Amino acid sequence: MTTKKLITIGLSSILLTSVTLAQGEGKKRNFEELDTNSDSKISEAEFLVDAKSEKKAKERFKKKDKDADGFLSKVEFDTKVKKKGPKKKGPKKPKKAEPKEEGAE
Repeated sequence: MTTKKLITIGLSSILLTSVTLAQGEGKKRNFEELDTNSDSKISEAEFLVDAKSEKKAKERFKKKDKDADGFLSKVEFDTKVKKKGPKKKGPKKPKKAEPKEEGAE
């Protein structure tokens, strides 16, 4: 490949990355953006818009909807949901050495 082609490819990838970031990909969604009809609650349909995984988003919506009314209030939306899976354990603590009995060698 020529230097000119490499520069063109490099600039194209930078431009593509910039456009993707400008569109909000990977950006954490906030309540106001998801509440598209401004009724101060988020429906499941609003919650699913632009979700990466519809199945996971539906599960998360159900967990957050504590009163099961089919909508998320601002409080429900802001509440963190615990993830399933094994709990992470810290490093194991070393066992204490047992005291030696007198006369034992």
